[in-house]
Amino acid sequence: METLIDLFSNNPVYLAVAVVLALVILVGVIKKLLKLVLIVAAVLVLYLAYFIWTGQEVPRDLDEIKATVEQTVQKTVEKGKKQLQKTGESLQEKSKAAVEEKVNETAKKLLDD
Repeated sequence: METLIDLFSNNPVYLAVAVVLALVILVGVIKKLLKLVLIVAAVLVLYLAYFIWTGQEVPRDLDEIKATVEQTVQKTVEKGKKQLQKTGESLQEKSKAAVEEKVNETAKKLLDD
């Protein structure tokens, strides 16, 4: 560590390069944090707009928000499970029909030969 400090103190060019690199990294981190803050703010605005649009009461404190988010997530997960089950059943039926068709085609070819 001392050699690194000596290197920077003896060579101002290295120090300038290190400072520029540090600033570039700092600006990059700040940009990413700003993007995150903007995304969270946009999601919050959409969340509040949803409540206003549907005519529901807008939650006033953190506990109410947490409860409504949990309910919404739970409903979404349940709907997703139901849809996944329907899709699985549909896929199973289509697969069964395709297999039966291939078996019939193969059997027909074997009987024709």
